Amino acid sequence: MNQTTKPRRTQAERSAATKAKILDAAQSLIVKRGLAHTSTQDIAGEANVSRGAMLHHFPSRNALIRAAYADMLQREVTLVRDFARTLPPGQDKLKELTDYIWERYQKGVFHVSMDYISEARVDAEELSYVSEESQKFNDALNDVWHIELAAFGCDPETRQAMMNEFMCLVRGMAFQSQWRREPEYFHKMLRDWLARAQSVLVPRFTAG
Repeated sequence: MNQTTKPRRTQAERSAATKAKILDAAQSLIVKRGLAHTSTQDIAGEANVSRGAMLHHFPSRNALIRAAYADMLQREVTLVRDFARTLPPGQDKLKELTDYIWERYQKGVFHVSMDYISEARVDAEELSYVSEESQKFNDALNDVWHIELAAFGCDPETRQAMMNEFMCLVRGMAFQSQWRREPEYFHKMLRDWLARAQSVLVPRFTAG
């Protein structure tokens, strides 16, 4: 019997796979332990790669943390964009989208961002990098917001204002949720914001 053999991966494919494993390990450990308690040795062990292999891709801890932060933000944007594409038109789209963003902010992206920003705030160069990558993330979320909510009929400035307000609310809630374990407290704030947002964003149709 003929057996089909799986084609061998190219060097570039193996290199990309190793890099992805390292980034996954870095993000996972930072979420679980915090940035201050995550070493490059820990990351290499979690990724099951040699220290030499890791240094080949990321010659310093700083380079690795930067790459892990940027990669995580890009993944989050992709998740939100893919989720938004599945939503049906109509008023429920606003609720589903905001609920999903809040759900994502209770996961790794906020923890990694908070740790990295805290570490970078005393280093002008690192803070500049954080600002640049965070702006890319915000711009991408804004694109999703405008595309998905354009059908509601309000002007772009209003949509942007509501997006800014929502993201400030979510980030504040995500920070407070680190010690306040009261889901209903946060859900009520989301419901209150949603009720007001719907009155602003959703068009009112009058009978002709």
